[in-house]
Amino acid sequence: MSNSGKATLAAVASSLIFGFSFLAAKLALDRAEPSVLLSVRFLTAFLLMSLLLLTGRQKVSFRGKPVGKLLLMGFIQPVIYFICETNGIALTTASFSGVMIGLIPVAGVIVGVLFLKERCSALQALFTAGSVVGVAMTTTGGFGNFSLPGFLYLVGAVLAAATFTAISRSLSGVFSAFERTYAMTFMGATVFTLTALFRNWGNAAAWMQPLTQPGFWAAILYLAGLSSVCAFLLFNYAVNHLSAGHASVMSNVTTVVSVLAGIFILGDTFTPLQLLGIAVIVLSVLGVSWQNGKQVSKT
Repeated sequence: MSNSGKATLAAVASSLIFGFSFLAAKLALDRAEPSVLLSVRFLTAFLLMSLLLLTGRQKVSFRGKPVGKLLLMGFIQPVIYFICETNGIALTTASFSGVMIGLIPVAGVIVGVLFLKERCSALQALFTAGSVVGVAMTTTGGFGNFSLPGFLYLVGAVLAAATFTAISRSLSGVFSAFERTYAMTFMGATVFTLTALFRNWGNAAAWMQPLTQPGFWAAILYLAGLSSVCAFLLFNYAVNHLSAGHASVMSNVTTVVSVLAGIFILGDTFTPLQLLGIAVIVLSVLGVSWQNGKQVSKT
């Protein structure tokens, strides 16, 4: 299998993991305050990656490399992205936030073309737009009252996700996927832990109560071990060989998984429009992958 094929599979696998993460997050949020959850999640992820270093199975080397740019990437994702996404979802409806997050592939294509000088064919642009239409169809259900602050937060999340993909790709020749992911978990652990300490100063119960519940730790192991470590490792590997736009489109697979998980696990309502939307997303992702494969074969 070509590097492009392996990278596409890695991007899809990361999206599958992210797709189920909302179930784990819902379970954890029933037991912990959001800032505490984020702190424990990224502290655990950072410790897991540090353990891999201690075993000697992975190595990192930052000397003589652009560490400042690496830390900027880690601040954009997960810190800025999670802050914007969380507040945006809280201030808008699920349908509206779903459509907005679905714009990430479009932003990824634009950022890739403008800043990484990537090529985008007319068909790739069409398939990218199709994936956004598919997201809109799977999350439709009425937008409710428009919230300007919520809208701006979601725009920030979209821009953060696209910028992260572009920076990660630009650093792929300098830092390994492990080094980039390690920096991300370090920044998440540092910023979210300081935030949680500030928000819950003097409230020991906010920390101790969730930490004593097995259900909380089950959710944390998924969110930290699979979502924050494995999924981001896979995604950072994928951008080594895929354009920023191609990698971003794969993120819409997350919408498909989230909708199906909600239907079959949580018993959410399923509509024919959602089924059509899922089909549009899958076809769009396959179309972008096909176009990317044609471009790789020509080079």
